[in-house]
Amino acid sequence: MQFHEQEAGPKASSLATSIRQRLYTFARRLARPFTDSRRRRFLTDLVTGLVIAGHVHLTKIARALTRGLGNTHADEKRLSKHLGSEPWDARPLADELRRRSAALATPQTLLVADTTDLAKYYARHLEGLGRVHDGSDPEKRSAPGYALFEAYVRVGRWQLFPLCAELLKPYAGVPTSENAEIERHLLACHEALGRQGTWVLDRGFDRRNLFGPLVQHGVAFVARQVGGRHVRTADGRTVAVGALADELRPRPWPRPWPRGGHAVAVPVYLPEVSDQEFLLVVSWRYPDSAPPLLLLVSPAARGRGRTARWFAKAYRRRWGVADATRGVKQPFAVASFLVRSWRSIQRLLGLVAWAFWWLNRWGEPG
Repeated sequence: MQFHEQEAGPKASSLATSIRQRLYTFARRLARPFTDSRRRRFLTDLVTGLVIAGHVHLTKIARALTRGLGNTHADEKRLSKHLGSEPWDARPLADELRRRSAALATPQTLLVADTTDLAKYYARHLEGLGRVHDGSDPEKRSAPGYALFEAYVRVGRWQLFPLCAELLKPYAGVPTSENAEIERHLLACHEALGRQGTWVLDRGFDRRNLFGPLVQHGVAFVARQVGGRHVRTADGRTVAVGALADELRPRPWPRPWPRGGHAVAVPVYLPEVSDQEFLLVVSWRYPDSAPPLLLLVSPAARGRGRTARWFAKAYRRRWGVADATRGVKQPFAVASFLVRSWRSIQRLLGLVAWAFWWLNRWGEPG
């Protein structure tokens, strides 16, 4: 969202001025807990500058703040200095983001987690630069870059408020695993949410080493399955979920065809994860649609009124996270950042999440 006041007439100018005032008020309140007045000014300027400029380049942010009338170079140096400064801790901002988004959740809320890449093909001197698969590249090449973990609270029909946006450390060479990092972020969000809501996860989260801790902590989740994964059925057989889905396929197909597709659920077990009973949901959107949607439902996600069709519909609502990812990456040109230190990159991404949070508020009445 960029505000052009000079070309649109007095009414549009008045509206843009009002929006700026609300944006500055929001940013000042966000910066209020910090005692250093210079730090408060930095946070206020960077959050408002990200929204107004629609870009992560500090030069463009500085130019947007002064509308091109100030000392852009001096403002850029000031923002860069505070962004990479060691003496202050930005974790309270991440904690407050989780708290505010979690306050919007209810026991029936859908929560979405995803990982995305920030490819930096021409980068050479960025701290913690790793190798990622570029999802936007038609050839799916491996490129220098960073992996980003995102989590959102789904509110209403389309709004997604960010719970966190964190770089995954294993890609930077830190001695930890991706599973451990994802588990840490998910459990932190789970606690902030008051242990309520249901996570909707794609195939990238189909990991037995991840499922164990989530089930142990009572996390409710619906995870899409890879067809080759094996489960144990109620009669003691060990079978791949793809083969079990073929056994559950109705013959003949129901007529008339149900609106929203046909779905069926069967209890299954994952002995290496837990002795509790899971559900395998198989959903066909259309007759003979191949492959069907395969979902694993955790014990905590089961509840009254949650049928196989409910779980299939809930998962399909997850696909809105692609819009949220574009809403973070494209309007702010996130992959174009030029700051070099890990600390600066992480703080910048956290403030982008705050800017995206503020923009989402405009979808609410009033």
